[in-house]
Amino acid sequence: MRRKINLTLLILALLIGLPYYWLLLDNRPGESEPKPLTIAELRTLAASLPGPAPTAAEVELVGYRHLPRNLFAAGHGMKRALIGVMAWQLPVPGYRPVIIDTGLHPIDAETMGMTAYWPERQGKVDRAMAGAGLILATHEHPDHLGALARAGGAPLLKAAMLNAGQLPQSPLAAQLPWRGERPPAKLSAAAPHAVAPGIVVIPAPSHTPGSQMVFVRLADGREILFAGDIATLAASWQDLRARSRLVGDYLAPENRGEVYAWLKTIRTLKGQAPEMVVIPGHDYEWIAGNPQARALVHTGFRQ
Repeated sequence: MRRKINLTLLILALLIGLPYYWLLLDNRPGESEPKPLTIAELRTLAASLPGPAPTAAEVELVGYRHLPRNLFAAGHGMKRALIGVMAWQLPVPGYRPVIIDTGLHPIDAETMGMTAYWPERQGKVDRAMAGAGLILATHEHPDHLGALARAGGAPLLKAAMLNAGQLPQSPLAAQLPWRGERPPAKLSAAAPHAVAPGIVVIPAPSHTPGSQMVFVRLADGREILFAGDIATLAASWQDLRARSRLVGDYLAPENRGEVYAWLKTIRTLKGQAPEMVVIPGHDYEWIAGNPQARALVHTGFRQ
């Protein structure tokens, strides 16, 4: 009888434990190599266009959910993390500001089940987009590009610089509720390239086909790397933790091998530029608590 009980318990442990490990804990980075990209190359590109560079980085937290860390950094624990939805503004003296990621429309906030959402903050983001000289998105999910898609209109689309994976013709971006005319592709290069003084776009299809990172060198020499959801949490690049297989293979499929390659690339770049601040896609708590990030990032859009 005892043998049967032990066997039953073993079978149950295998039936539950193996799927749990595979779906939430497995974090083997595989053989992916970091990309052949250096901080010297990014600095050269950032300085290649004439004109004033941005002077600061401002963030609006428009909403958040509390979700287990394992979902976004496999094996990082079941403790819930504050998964923030953020939009960024880079002021440029004498010119219109740059926006990176566009927040979250109230309709999408309700659909995604935000724990908290501030429409007045999203209103500030919307007004900033209307006055922006350049709008970039790290990728084509609703909590990064959806507010721009829902707003639409010629002035916004004129300021937006999107890559082919972020356009309505792309299957994932086609799921966004685009309003009015469709934006043209303005980012077509496969290699990192400058889009404004001090700002370099790094094509990085991985988390989504339209994923890209944005390197910014401010006028005073401080440097920022906006990683988007390639690194959802700071632990993603620090510990080389891709999203769980539950999320990355099934709920929001991504190219896991390429994600690991870019996470390794982020670590390499950070090693070459220790003072550079790497901004994770959703880790607002880390941004607010890390001394380097806290010294660089201003909470709230000032205009």
